[in-house]
Amino acid sequence: MTTLPHDICKQIAQTRREKGLTQSALALEVGCKQSAISMLEAGQPSKLSKENIEKIASALGLTLQTAQAKLVSSQGDKRGFCPNAHCPSNTPYVVQGQLIFHPRLQVEKHCAYCAELLETCCPNCETAIHAEGAYCTSCGTARITNTLPGDLPIASWVTERRRELTELRKLINFSSPED
Repeated sequence: MTTLPHDICKQIAQTRREKGLTQSALALEVGCKQSAISMLEAGQPSKLSKENIEKIASALGLTLQTAQAKLVSSQGDKRGFCPNAHCPSNTPYVVQGQLIFHPRLQVEKHCAYCAELLETCCPNCETAIHAEGAYCTSCGTARITNTLPGDLPIASWVTERRRELTELRKLINFSSPED
């Protein structure tokens, strides 16, 4: 079962049309049924294997990563998150005993807090960022890797760090939905 953002499915359909290919012609070229192309373009990629989706994208001169990048540039929305676990843009939480970070999405190329280059795709599956959250909506992995020392008392560190972030945000007059 494959997951893929609906916007990427639309991008694949648009690229096929730009190349002047019918769904049937593309299906014949990649060795699948026209209905598979139709389902993919309709936003139902879970009905196709990842290999078939990659074949379709390749036949169109795309990789899933370039389709995502093309989509982001066409939308003019280059939202990203800071991958730095120590950055004030990332709010820590403890979930089922695990330390996770909820990143604040930003629209610049570099983080407004620490100047790190923002990530615009999931580090695991390379899906373009299109929603808030600590986890990728496509593959379910955490967006930010915990790089803090392993012997850190997580619960007390999170409490103290969230207090520090609240104070910092008050100083710069910055409201946060997490506060």
